[in-house]
Parts: sequence; C-alpha cells; structure tokens
Amino acid sequence: MRIFIMVLLVVASQLTFASSTEGILPHLALKELQSGNERFISGKLLHLNQNPSRRKTLTHDQKPNSVVLTCSDSRVPPEILFDKGLGEIFVIRVAGNVLGAAAVASIEYAVEHLGTKLIVILGHESCGAIKAALSTPRDKSTGSVDLDSLISTIHGNLEGLEKGWATNDKAFRKPSMKNVSAVAANLVKRSKIIHHKVALGKISIVKAIYSIETGKVDFWDTGIK
Repeated sequence: MRIFIMVLLVVASQLTFASSTEGILPHLALKELQSGNERFISGKLLHLNQNPSRRKTLTHDQKPNSVVLTCSDSRVPPEILFDKGLGEIFVIRVAGNVLGAAAVASIEYAVEHLGTKLIVILGHESCGAIKAALSTPRDKSTGSVDLDSLISTIHGNLEGLEKGWATNDKAFRKPSMKNVSAVAANLVKRSKIIHHKVALGKISIVKAIYSIETGKVDFWDTGIK
C-alpha cells in the first residue's frame, strides 16, 4: 500500500511539473499579440506586468507565451509593439532578424524548456540590414568580415525575389517579407527540435511584418488551428 501511494505521488509530481511548463495554445498567444498591437496603434497601452510585484513573481521562473525573433532596430521593440510586460515575450534580436547558432538555440530553449508554443519571425519596413544587402553586390566586401557574413545570409534569403518589387515600395516591405519567409523556412530545416514539434502540431511559427509609419504588425501564413 505504501509503495502504491509513493508511486501515485511520483506520477502526480511529474504531471504537475509537465503542466507547469506548458504554455498557452498558439492561437491564444497570437490573439494576445494582435490585441496588444491594436492597443499600441491606438495609443491605449495598458502597461501591465511592469511593476515590482511582477518582478518578484518572476524571480525563479518564466513562462513566456510567445518567442519573437526580430531585428535589432531601435524602432522595433516587441514588448512595446505588443503592449507586453515582464516575462511575457521571449525576445531574440539581431540585425535583419536572421538565423545564427545563438538565435536557433535560444528559440529551441524557449519551446523545449519554457513551454512556449508560438514562434513569431518579425521583420519590419525600412530595415537597414535589408537595404544594405540590396545595395551591396555579392562580389563586394563591406570591409567587415562579420558584416559580410550578415549581408551574405540576407542575400541567400532574398533569392528569387520578384523583379520590379521596388516599384512603389520605398519602405522595402516586399524584400523584408521575403527575408522573413526564408528565415521561418530555414528554422524548421535547421532545427530538429523545431521541426519535430511543428510536425506534431505542438508549436506554430507565424510570419509578421511591422510598419514603422503606422505601428501595425501584419501576420501571414499563420496556419494555426
């Protein structure tokens, strides 16, 4: 009898641990971001979860509902665009929102250990990294090995960009969206963890583009059920 009770306690503790690391469903996390962006656009920000008591609750744990890979551009802070507070978004920022070992590992950590089920690849209009890639010939160096690597990565992401895209597109929206799509596809190809969870329907990857002028974030190819 005692052994039976001990087994039940072990099972119960494992179930409790599993449930504590599970994030909210992707469609709910996406809805949260969309609602927050609407508040940002209208200027009716709530600024929730940004106080001392919230800090205290996050002392030993975090359970962000979404992970956002976006650009380092100072005009594109996800927490503000989506009106979110401490511990709500797991953010990775790098120029051009491109993939690298650190970015992939960070995303894997969020979905594997924090229970996050929504991944957002967020590009933006007037992206300096995109502009630099489009204005730099493939056979020309920028004078920086690391910058050359970034430009080369974006060049690869923009392969197949339709001709004539520049017509009435001074904000570089189309190439920025092309870059986002390539990053989303490459993430699934590159990471076995992400590929496996996407295939099982445990997580979702959505693509998004931010307009610096209007403040609106448009999502596409969400594929969330």
